[in-house]
Amino acid sequence: MNLEQPLPVLDISAETLQIETKDSAAGELAIKNIGGGLLKGFITARSNAFTFTPDTWEGNNQVVAYTFNPSRTGIPPGQAFHTKIYVCSNGGEAEIPTTVKLTKMAITTREGQTIANIEDFYQYSITNPLQAQRIFTDSEFYMLLMTVGYPYMEVYENLHKDANRERAMDNFFILSGLKEKTTLTLPNKSFVFDCPGDSGRIYGQIVAEKSDRGYCEAQIVPETAPSWLTLSANRLISSDFDAENRARVNFTIDPMRILPRYARERVFIENSAAEIVFRRPLPLTARLNRETYRYDDKGTIEILNHTGGDIAVEVFCPDNYVRFAARTYSVGKHYEIPFTVKLSAFMNAGRLFRKTPFMRTVIEVKGRKPGEEYRVKLPITVGEW
Repeated sequence: MNLEQPLPVLDISAETLQIETKDSAAGELAIKNIGGGLLKGFITARSNAFTFTPDTWEGNNQVVAYTFNPSRTGIPPGQAFHTKIYVCSNGGEAEIPTTVKLTKMAITTREGQTIANIEDFYQYSITNPLQAQRIFTDSEFYMLLMTVGYPYMEVYENLHKDANRERAMDNFFILSGLKEKTTLTLPNKSFVFDCPGDSGRIYGQIVAEKSDRGYCEAQIVPETAPSWLTLSANRLISSDFDAENRARVNFTIDPMRILPRYARERVFIENSAAEIVFRRPLPLTARLNRETYRYDDKGTIEILNHTGGDIAVEVFCPDNYVRFAARTYSVGKHYEIPFTVKLSAFMNAGRLFRKTPFMRTVIEVKGRKPGEEYRVKLPITVGEW
């Protein structure tokens, strides 16, 4: 009896291949014999962009590795490449239609994001600044710029040599038209301190705001650098700014180093200036509670003593229709001296005869401390209102 041996039958793990890549690609095909005997054969492709290892075999279970080299296709990025893979064996033949989509150059970040152009890189740098700085100087980023046809490659080559990567990237984005130059503004440009006596140190804060999250480096320059003003820093850099793009420059005023009653200094930060003013009020100030009074009226003189100690204050009016309860008063920091306005019968008669609608006079205020004297004159108007 003659028994026929079963013949080999070819079986392949894929009927078609779909590949999407920006550079080389690799994969495997499993070739089996689902019949009898021993399967023998070879594998090839219409395009030499594919290579196979091994390209011939003898066995019933064979794994063939393939690689794809896009440089051998002549197809530009963004287009699809079509070809066929052929498998020939003693168990039959097979065609595997193959499509390769050549994507443009792209960078895959550690977070799984794809950077395919400069705009992608700019958005990525906002949320991942440190990682973006590493990518900026990598050869893969250089290839991406070449692929997208970046017009300022020579400038980029100089920028990526800058040790300050944050500054280099900011200039790169400005050059690429993705952002404007970061600018600084000072929301408050005036600081005025009125300090009586020999007060202690005074503390203040200048706030600077960035226009965006871009790179910043600004010198802090006092106009005359006086000894009475101390600044906490001499420049601002990006790390000084918080999440709201604000940085703070602290300053200290030492009144003991200010001899006159008034001192002023301007502090320049980039193109803006903050003005810091220190003022000591007069040792003695006095003011009336109103500007005008009737012929029969009452008023007060408010006395402010800035000398730091009690003083004796004398009040006097050359016209006796302004009258005080006392001539001298002891004044601490603050005191109100009352007075009355009352014309005598003779003055009233003269006023009516001359039809005088109002009269003007002066109240003299004199303050005294051992070895010191302060004078203030207060014009006063009295009339029928």
